[in-house]
Amino acid sequence: TLSSSSAASDVYKRQILAPGGNPALAPDVVNASWSTTNGYSTVFEQDIQTLHQAGILPVFASGNEGPYLGTVGSPASLQSVFAVGASDPDDEIASFSGRGPSPWGEVKPYVAAPGVNIPSSLPGGIYQTKNGTSMATPHVAGLIALMRSVSPTLPITTMTHIITSTAVPLSTTLPNNDSGWGRIDAFAAMVALTHPGLIGGVVRSSGQTDGIPNAIVQATPRGPVGRAAQTRANSRGDYT
Repeated sequence: TLSSSSAASDVYKRQILAPGGNPALAPDVVNASWSTTNGYSTVFEQDIQTLHQAGILPVFASGNEGPYLGTVGSPASLQSVFAVGASDPDDEIASFSGRGPSPWGEVKPYVAAPGVNIPSSLPGGIYQTKNGTSMATPHVAGLIALMRSVSPTLPITTMTHIITSTAVPLSTTLPNNDSGWGRIDAFAAMVALTHPGLIGGVVRSSGQTDGIPNAIVQATPRGPVGRAAQTRANSRGDYT
């Protein structure tokens, strides 16, 4: 739990920036599934700036005070803070999801993620489904962790751009103060990050000019990263 006191804030920053005194153990992303209904609060602004400067991206729940405009909570309401709203199984923004604009006029949230009927663990080793932007935010944190696992030095600005630009629009107006740039699409974001290419050719027998129809072609990665891909050539032996 973060505290507004200076001493507690310093302890918090040390724990995040250098867990156990070791900066190498600092996280890539901080999930913040909490907010205050006071969207004007700037208590944690300096702490968030410190995380940004260290290359750590915190993501904040936009709060559950919707559906009216200007209901985004703090710290999600702060400028340049990655705010997350909640979408439902029909890819519509949840009625309770906190809306922008922020008190400083910035569009909020940046994106939405599933936040309705989300399975979650509870004390006692049981699971229940829950609703809330606090259930949506971890989806974004997980995507950021996935992106950093592929590209450990990926800048915060680049991650933010990829996530917002590959989101599935939930409105004809982008961005907007209901769902931002839309519902996140982890697959599309990873495709944009990794720039996958295509391999193509013709399967032939040695010394022959005609292709072998319907041949099975498999590509296997040399190293420990990646997975095999398989396709079937067409009637002329062409494959992609």
